[in-house]
Amino acid sequence: MKSARAWLAMRVVGELLLIVGVGMRARAQAGEAGPEAAMRPGSRVVSSAEMNVPRPSSTPCTVMLARREAFDDRGDGSSMVSHAHRLEFAPPRGCAGEWSKVVLVVDFSIPAGRQFDRTATIWLGGVNLYFGTTMEPEPGLAQHWHAERDLTDYAALFREAQEGQIILNNWISPTTDQPIYVTARLLFYPVEPGKLAPRVADRVFALSRYPAGEEQALQTTGAILSRQLSFPRDVERASLDVIAQGQAHDERWYTCVDKRYLKETRDYSLEAFEACDGGSFRGVEVLVDGRPAGLAPVYPWIFAGGIGPHLWLPTPGIQTTNLLPFRVDLTPFAGVLNDGRPHSIGVRVLGADHFFNVVANLLIYQERPSRGHGDAPLTGDVLEDTLGTTQPAGLSVQSALHPDANGRMVGTLQTHETQSYLIRGELRTPRGNLVTTVRYEQQFVNDQTFLRPGAKRYHQMIRQSTVTSMAVERDLNGRHEDSFVFHEWDPVSLIVRKTMVTRGQDFYAKVSVWQGHRITLYRIGASGENYKAALSENLNTSDREYGKTIPPPLDRSSFDHNESGQEIVQFNDSLGSCYATQVQSQEERVTGVREGVNCPGGSNHLESNSRPGDPWLMPLIP
Repeated sequence: MKSARAWLAMRVVGELLLIVGVGMRARAQAGEAGPEAAMRPGSRVVSSAEMNVPRPSSTPCTVMLARREAFDDRGDGSSMVSHAHRLEFAPPRGCAGEWSKVVLVVDFSIPAGRQFDRTATIWLGGVNLYFGTTMEPEPGLAQHWHAERDLTDYAALFREAQEGQIILNNWISPTTDQPIYVTARLLFYPVEPGKLAPRVADRVFALSRYPAGEEQALQTTGAILSRQLSFPRDVERASLDVIAQGQAHDERWYTCVDKRYLKETRDYSLEAFEACDGGSFRGVEVLVDGRPAGLAPVYPWIFAGGIGPHLWLPTPGIQTTNLLPFRVDLTPFAGVLNDGRPHSIGVRVLGADHFFNVVANLLIYQERPSRGHGDAPLTGDVLEDTLGTTQPAGLSVQSALHPDANGRMVGTLQTHETQSYLIRGELRTPRGNLVTTVRYEQQFVNDQTFLRPGAKRYHQMIRQSTVTSMAVERDLNGRHEDSFVFHEWDPVSLIVRKTMVTRGQDFYAKVSVWQGHRITLYRIGASGENYKAALSENLNTSDREYGKTIPPPLDRSSFDHNESGQEIVQFNDSLGSCYATQVQSQEERVTGVREGVNCPGGSNHLESNSRPGDPWLMPLIP
């Protein structure tokens, strides 16, 4: 369960047995307690091949944000009201000056027992530092997991002492009886002698409406998270980091259908309450003063209780415990932001049909001081903008549903969306006219096929793919300044073969899931130097799931299952980084681990300037 699940009261084994383990990062950093045991064959502790943040060789200064903080409010396990835990931050005294890297490290643990998956967020000065979901324990096995975020771009935020908070909506009740413990710390790595500090944002603005920071629930497409901000007069670049996490029916938005087809397809879902309308497309739109300024995809995250909990032992879904943002480039609007007036920056979720939790952080890069030019404000204009005011554009839904020879409803629903835009902005600077052009393309496909091979058999196949391409080019006085081309592919496949076993709603189902996340980056710097990077994550998992109405306590019921899974994560770049890790499992236990395949020396190696966790894979640049 996240902040809330509308269907909490439903007693369906596939969601409520709570026999799920804990997501672990595949590798611990030197000198830190880590998940080595999770990677051993036979381990029941959940293991993930996802990599940690690469570190410099310098010794970091540590600032503790929370030390084994217990989230154990007592009350209704379905409550949507969370009690934030306050935290205090002060800059590290031993690492004054510039930092080569800033890393957030978060460790979670939960005793053996019963608990749902919950949403967890960490905030400082209203800015979101971490957004993830928790894992579910087993009745006889305590769990713990680990998450890291590269916050180097947010370094300006940590220059002053300020307050923050951790929000983890965990409740202790007769059916959810365990607390969740959180330890969080920030690691500040000083710049090594003879090296330059990386270029990072000069200002970080929170879009949260609450001074302490809190995710905003957006119920419909028309709901907007926005904040009016006043900017410095020398903004040269701007970008927005956005996370949109689906809740309730929107948690499994990729399984939803248009309302007109809900009745015809309801029997195919894993219990009728999981069927949802609202269509199968979701996306993010960014607004500047109410004007469309950019788009972003929504990743189909699957949480530890999602679809079937046995699917996620020993490996959780991609990014389940550490949701990563999509970064929207707003640089063409820099001239608008520099006019000395307050401006509103907003986010809405296209297609939202129950609610999405949304967070957004705005990164501002100011012009570097130029000798002899003074501090006159920068001016500029948006020269070209083809992003329409009505979104989503290009969305089509086609139905081939029809009765078969036995009168059973079968067929395919196709939801497709194609969108593109170009925004070009000019900025008049002491160096000359700086023109930034952003070209964006997105192709979305969701095909749902429904088959009835027998009177009590329901087969559903969902094939979804979101392909996002973005090209950003900056020219100074008509000459190339820098540019990059970014591609992201986010596929998900869900196959459910459900067989009814009684006259009621009891069933068993064979469920298979494939998730992917692939990014490529090609950058050409101001001096013509090239940089390439590629990240590929693939997760296949399958299991038998059961739906049966049973009385509590849920953990005293036993049901057969047969989990099988494989996760492969690969990363490489032109700095020399090479990472390849594969985790295989059977019957909810690790059966094999392979590392460094096709990497030099047969081992993983990550350069400290490489950033596989960056939204664009962009390396640290002095």
